[in-house]
Amino acid sequence: MMAPDELDVGISVEMTVLQWHHIDGGVDNEVSTAVEDGRDDIIETGHAVREAGWSQVAGWIAGVPGSGRWPPNDERATVTLSRKQWRFVVRVLDHWESVGRPAGDREFWPVLRGIILAGVGDEPA
Repeated sequence: MMAPDELDVGISVEMTVLQWHHIDGGVDNEVSTAVEDGRDDIIETGHAVREAGWSQVAGWIAGVPGSGRWPPNDERATVTLSRKQWRFVVRVLDHWESVGRPAGDREFWPVLRGIILAGVGDEPA
């Protein structure tokens, strides 16, 4: 078992911008559900994950109108999140995968999941 501070260490994972869009969309769905359920912990983590991607991939700056432009979907991007946040991402996308996705997404997610787990170096708790 890892010490709590090991869960907070930043881990960088490289993927395509399109793969990040799938993460961003899945986490957005999870946050929307959490708002309805009053799950502040999920809302907070989800917002932190999404904002990290916006900042790191699209150059978004909070409070700066017009900042942030998404690169082309096939461009490579490196996103740094904590191990705890990456585990959250995997749990969220596993959940949304289980409730049914279009056939293309069902083929897409296992590849993205493998990329994340290879970068993080473990299975989610």
